[in-house]
Amino acid sequence: MELTKEQIRFIDHRLENDGIKYWDIRIEVLDHIVSDVERILKPENTEYQFKEIVQEALVSLGWKENFNGSNFEKLNKEGWKNVGKKYRKEYFLGVRNFFKNPKNSIAFILSLLLLFVLSKNVSNNAFLKINFIIFLLPALLFLWEYLIVFRKKLGSSIHKNYGLHYMSFSFLILNVFFQFMGNNDFLSIPETYHKMIIFTIVPLHLVLSISGFQVYKKAIKRVETMRNNLLS
Repeated sequence: MELTKEQIRFIDHRLENDGIKYWDIRIEVLDHIVSDVERILKPENTEYQFKEIVQEALVSLGWKENFNGSNFEKLNKEGWKNVGKKYRKEYFLGVRNFFKNPKNSIAFILSLLLLFVLSKNVSNNAFLKINFIIFLLPALLFLWEYLIVFRKKLGSSIHKNYGLHYMSFSFLILNVFFQFMGNNDFLSIPETYHKMIIFTIVPLHLVLSISGFQVYKKAIKRVETMRNNLLS
Protein backbone atom coordinates (compact mmCIF):
# COMPACT_ATOMS: atom_id res chain seq x y z
CA MET A 1 0.00 0.00 0.00
CA GLU A 2 1.45 3.38 -1.01
CA LEU A 3 2.02 5.77 1.89
CA THR A 4 0.61 9.28 1.99
CA LYS A 5 2.82 12.36 2.23
CA GLU A 6 1.72 12.80 5.86
CA GLN A 7 2.78 9.24 6.71
CA ILE A 8 6.16 9.72 5.00
CA ARG A 9 6.67 12.98 6.92
CA PHE A 10 5.82 11.14 10.14
CA ILE A 11 8.57 8.59 9.47
CA ASP A 12 11.04 11.33 8.51
CA HIS A 13 10.31 13.22 11.75
CA ARG A 14 10.84 10.01 13.73
CA LEU A 15 14.24 9.50 12.12
CA GLU A 16 15.28 13.10 12.75
CA ASN A 17 14.02 13.15 16.33
CA ASP A 18 15.69 9.82 17.08
CA GLY A 19 19.14 11.02 16.11
CA ILE A 20 19.77 10.91 12.34
CA LYS A 21 20.72 14.56 11.95
CA TYR A 22 22.22 14.42 8.44
CA TRP A 23 19.36 14.73 6.00
CA ASP A 24 21.13 12.92 3.16
CA ILE A 25 21.66 9.84 5.35
CA ARG A 26 18.08 10.18 6.53
CA ILE A 27 16.78 10.07 2.94
CA GLU A 28 18.47 6.74 2.31
CA VAL A 29 17.08 5.28 5.54
CA LEU A 30 13.66 6.78 4.82
CA ASP A 31 13.47 5.10 1.42
CA HIS A 32 14.28 1.76 3.01
CA ILE A 33 11.67 2.12 5.76
CA VAL A 34 8.96 3.40 3.42
CA SER A 35 9.48 0.35 1.18
CA ASP A 36 9.21 -2.00 4.17
CA VAL A 37 6.11 -0.30 5.56
CA GLU A 38 4.36 -0.17 2.16
CA ARG A 39 4.99 -3.89 1.74
CA ILE A 40 3.34 -4.73 5.09
CA LEU A 41 0.67 -2.04 5.48
CA LYS A 42 -2.90 -2.90 4.46
CA PRO A 43 -5.71 -0.47 3.53
CA GLU A 44 -7.74 -1.60 6.57
CA ASN A 45 -4.92 -0.87 9.03
CA THR A 46 -5.58 1.92 11.53
CA GLU A 47 -3.26 4.84 12.28
CA TYR A 48 -2.17 3.07 15.46
CA GLN A 49 -1.29 -0.07 13.49
CA PHE A 50 0.63 2.07 10.98
CA LYS A 51 2.77 3.50 13.77
CA GLU A 52 3.37 0.01 15.16
CA ILE A 53 4.56 -1.18 11.74
CA VAL A 54 6.85 1.85 11.47
CA GLN A 55 8.26 1.10 14.93
CA GLU A 56 8.99 -2.49 13.94
CA ALA A 57 10.77 -1.28 10.80
CA LEU A 58 12.84 1.13 12.89
CA VAL A 59 13.80 -1.60 15.33
CA SER A 60 14.86 -3.85 12.45
CA LEU A 61 17.31 -1.12 11.40
CA GLY A 62 18.85 -0.88 14.86
CA TRP A 63 16.58 1.51 16.76
CA LYS A 64 17.02 1.20 20.52
CA GLU A 65 15.35 3.10 23.33
CA ASN A 66 17.88 5.61 24.59
CA PHE A 67 17.10 8.57 26.81
CA ASN A 68 20.67 9.89 26.85
CA GLY A 69 21.39 10.31 23.16
CA SER A 70 20.70 9.02 19.68
CA ASN A 71 18.40 6.01 19.27
CA PHE A 72 20.22 5.33 16.00
CA GLU A 73 23.80 5.69 17.22
CA LYS A 74 25.01 2.56 15.42
CA LEU A 75 23.21 3.47 12.18
CA ASN A 76 24.70 6.96 12.30
CA LYS A 77 28.22 5.62 12.79
CA GLU A 78 27.80 3.14 9.94
CA GLY A 79 26.53 5.94 7.70
CA TRP A 80 29.50 8.18 8.53
CA LYS A 81 31.92 5.29 8.07
CA ASN A 82 30.53 4.24 4.68
CA VAL A 83 30.42 7.79 3.29
CA GLY A 84 33.88 8.56 4.69
CA LYS A 85 35.32 5.42 3.12
CA LYS A 86 33.80 6.39 -0.23
CA TYR A 87 35.33 9.87 -0.26
CA ARG A 88 38.69 8.72 1.07
CA LYS A 89 38.90 6.30 -1.85
CA GLU A 90 37.91 9.02 -4.33
CA TYR A 91 40.52 11.36 -2.85
CA PHE A 92 43.47 9.00 -3.31
CA LEU A 93 42.17 7.81 -6.68
CA GLY A 94 42.22 11.45 -7.73
CA VAL A 95 45.89 11.70 -6.82
CA ARG A 96 46.70 8.50 -8.72
CA ASN A 97 44.71 9.58 -11.77
CA PHE A 98 46.49 12.93 -11.77
CA PHE A 99 49.84 11.25 -12.38
CA LYS A 100 48.34 8.79 -14.88
CA ASN A 101 47.61 11.74 -17.14
CA PRO A 102 50.78 12.51 -19.18
CA LYS A 103 49.99 16.23 -19.36
CA ASN A 104 49.67 16.43 -15.59
CA SER A 105 52.93 14.54 -15.07
CA ILE A 106 54.73 16.94 -17.42
CA ALA A 107 53.21 19.92 -15.62
CA PHE A 108 54.37 18.47 -12.29
CA ILE A 109 57.93 18.05 -13.54
CA LEU A 110 57.94 21.58 -14.99
CA SER A 111 56.77 22.97 -11.64
CA LEU A 112 59.73 21.27 -9.96
CA LEU A 113 62.11 22.75 -12.55
CA LEU A 114 60.56 26.19 -12.05
CA LEU A 115 61.06 25.92 -8.29
CA PHE A 116 64.65 24.86 -8.85
CA VAL A 117 65.37 27.84 -11.14
CA LEU A 118 63.65 30.17 -8.68
CA SER A 119 65.73 28.83 -5.78
CA LYS A 120 68.93 29.64 -7.72
CA ASN A 121 67.94 33.22 -8.53
CA VAL A 122 66.50 34.55 -5.24
CA SER A 123 67.65 34.55 -1.64
CA ASN A 124 66.64 31.71 0.64
CA ASN A 125 64.39 34.01 2.66
CA ALA A 126 62.63 35.25 -0.47
CA PHE A 127 62.31 31.67 -1.76
CA LEU A 128 60.56 30.60 1.45
CA LYS A 129 58.18 33.59 1.34
CA ILE A 130 57.28 33.01 -2.33
CA ASN A 131 56.51 29.35 -1.68
CA PHE A 132 54.47 30.22 1.38
CA ILE A 133 52.32 32.45 -0.84
CA ILE A 134 52.01 29.64 -3.42
CA PHE A 135 51.01 27.29 -0.60
CA LEU A 136 48.26 29.69 0.52
CA LEU A 137 46.78 30.27 -2.96
CA PRO A 138 44.43 27.22 -2.88
CA ALA A 139 43.08 28.50 0.44
CA LEU A 140 41.55 31.47 -1.40
CA LEU A 141 39.58 29.06 -3.58
CA PHE A 142 38.58 27.07 -0.49
CA LEU A 143 37.25 30.18 1.26
CA TRP A 144 35.28 31.16 -1.86
CA GLU A 145 33.72 27.71 -2.08
CA TYR A 146 32.89 27.73 1.64
CA LEU A 147 31.03 31.00 1.06
CA ILE A 148 29.13 29.55 -1.93
CA VAL A 149 28.09 26.46 0.05
CA PHE A 150 27.00 28.60 2.98
CA ARG A 151 24.80 30.72 0.70
CA LYS A 152 23.23 27.62 -0.86
CA LYS A 153 21.93 26.56 2.58
CA LEU A 154 22.40 22.85 1.99
CA GLY A 155 21.69 22.06 5.63
CA SER A 156 23.31 19.38 7.76
CA SER A 157 24.71 17.04 5.12
CA ILE A 158 27.32 14.34 5.62
CA HIS A 159 28.29 14.49 1.92
CA LYS A 160 28.77 18.26 2.12
CA ASN A 161 30.89 17.93 5.27
CA TYR A 162 33.18 15.32 3.73
CA GLY A 163 33.49 17.36 0.53
CA LEU A 164 34.59 20.42 2.48
CA HIS A 165 36.92 18.30 4.60
CA TYR A 166 38.82 16.82 1.68
CA MET A 167 38.96 20.13 -0.16
CA SER A 168 40.98 21.62 2.72
CA PHE A 169 42.65 18.37 3.88
CA SER A 170 46.06 19.05 2.29
CA PHE A 171 46.24 22.57 3.70
CA LEU A 172 45.35 21.40 7.21
CA ILE A 173 47.93 18.59 7.18
CA LEU A 174 50.87 20.16 5.34
CA ASN A 175 50.48 23.54 7.03
CA VAL A 176 52.40 21.97 9.92
CA PHE A 177 55.58 22.03 7.81
CA PHE A 178 55.27 25.74 7.09
CA GLN A 179 54.68 26.48 10.75
CA PHE A 180 57.88 24.58 11.48
CA MET A 181 59.73 26.59 8.84
CA GLY A 182 59.00 29.79 10.73
CA ASN A 183 60.86 28.83 13.89
CA ASN A 184 64.55 29.32 14.64
CA ASP A 185 65.34 25.59 14.75
CA PHE A 186 64.41 25.22 11.09
CA LEU A 187 66.18 28.38 9.99
CA SER A 188 69.37 27.18 11.65
CA ILE A 189 69.67 24.08 9.43
CA PRO A 190 71.43 24.26 6.01
CA GLU A 191 69.52 25.97 3.19
CA THR A 192 69.76 22.82 1.08
CA TYR A 193 67.32 21.10 3.43
CA HIS A 194 64.96 24.07 3.18
CA LYS A 195 64.80 23.60 -0.57
CA MET A 196 64.41 19.83 -0.37
CA ILE A 197 61.36 20.27 1.86
CA ILE A 198 59.91 22.96 -0.40
CA PHE A 199 60.46 20.83 -3.54
CA THR A 200 58.49 18.05 -1.84
CA ILE A 201 55.73 19.91 0.01
CA VAL A 202 54.59 22.61 -2.43
CA PRO A 203 54.05 20.47 -5.59
CA LEU A 204 52.51 17.68 -3.47
CA HIS A 205 50.19 20.21 -1.83
CA LEU A 206 48.99 21.48 -5.20
CA VAL A 207 48.29 17.94 -6.44
CA LEU A 208 46.42 17.04 -3.24
CA SER A 209 44.47 20.30 -3.46
CA ILE A 210 43.37 19.49 -7.01
CA SER A 211 42.19 16.03 -5.93
CA GLY A 212 40.44 17.49 -2.88
CA PHE A 213 38.66 20.08 -5.00
CA GLN A 214 37.45 17.36 -7.38
CA VAL A 215 36.10 15.35 -4.43
CA TYR A 216 34.37 18.46 -3.11
CA LYS A 217 32.70 19.15 -6.46
CA LYS A 218 31.42 15.57 -6.69
CA ALA A 219 30.10 15.72 -3.13
CA ILE A 220 28.24 19.00 -3.65
CA LYS A 221 26.79 17.71 -6.92
CA ARG A 222 25.45 14.64 -5.08
CA VAL A 223 23.93 16.82 -2.36
CA GLU A 224 22.24 19.15 -4.85
CA THR A 225 20.90 16.19 -6.87
CA MET A 226 19.42 14.59 -3.74
CA ARG A 227 17.92 17.89 -2.64
CA ASN A 228 16.39 18.55 -6.07
CA ASN A 229 14.91 15.05 -6.16
CA LEU A 230 13.53 15.62 -2.69
CA LEU A 231 11.88 18.90 -3.65
CA SER A 232 10.54 17.70 -7.02
